[in-house]
Amino acid sequence: MSFAWLWAFALLPLPWIIRRWVKPVEAGDRLEHPLLYQWANMSPQGNVRLRHKGIWLWLAWAMLVLALARPQTPGPLILPDEPARHLMLVLDLSLSMEEPDMTWQGAQVSRYYALQRVVDEFLQQRQGDAVGVAVFGDFAAIHTPLTPDIEAVRSMVDELRPGMAGRQTAMGDGIGLAVQRLRDYDAPDKVIILLSDGDNNAGELEPLEAARAAAASDIRVYSIAFGGERQAGVFGFFQGSQMDEGQLQRMSDLTGGQFFRARSSDELLQAYQRISELESGQFRTLPQRQVQEHFVWPVLLALGLVVLGGLWNSRRAKA
Repeated sequence: MSFAWLWAFALLPLPWIIRRWVKPVEAGDRLEHPLLYQWANMSPQGNVRLRHKGIWLWLAWAMLVLALARPQTPGPLILPDEPARHLMLVLDLSLSMEEPDMTWQGAQVSRYYALQRVVDEFLQQRQGDAVGVAVFGDFAAIHTPLTPDIEAVRSMVDELRPGMAGRQTAMGDGIGLAVQRLRDYDAPDKVIILLSDGDNNAGELEPLEAARAAAASDIRVYSIAFGGERQAGVFGFFQGSQMDEGQLQRMSDLTGGQFFRARSSDELLQAYQRISELESGQFRTLPQRQVQEHFVWPVLLALGLVVLGGLWNSRRAKA
């Protein structure tokens, strides 16, 4: 048995203080202040019936103070599950992600469709993690805040479409926004997985500058350069020619992550599988102990004492 609020026992002498220092209440005021009248006028030489009432009041007060101190007994030690790591997916939503140069299950699909399918499989393996999604195009934005609800994240990723954030590639801003969000969390493992099919050509923050900010906050960046080899795309420019793979490699090296080059949906799937192996999810637990509160019993006893005391004094008055 222990007490959560030991300071409550300092209130035990409060009735005595009232009786000792408060002037006796006139008989005419007893109806207006009945409890104060009883406490202030109790004395060993006083009325015997009043002294009996005082005993019940003292005992009831002691029980109330005991309840206020919150008697409790510790329960068994429990280990609540917490996210193993906080992980931000930073996805390229520039218009070039519509390029239909990928295959999925034998069908010709766009880059982003292949990305959606691969990310969906990846997320199914992230049970135990808190995952969020940042997107970038002409600008960067948080699409899904960090949450352990993986099913909600899968649904949100499925709603994304290329061009929703514009035609260009503000990669640095996307990384910077993810770093800013991860900084708000006290977690031992914080990870960014960046996927882009082009070089940074918009926004205010340079990718390497964002990577330095990530490194300073102990955030690992895994970067994936996605897309086919140099070829004329449907939008009139050469896909792959604008991708600075060396910069993505330096970003990952700077933060302790890894760089991957995915030229097909199969290679993209392998990249995410490799990241999943490197960042295997393990629950992080903090020990806690539940307590069982017992304050209700002193409260009930105090009420019982008041009732019994009243009945006892009524019987003595009739006698």
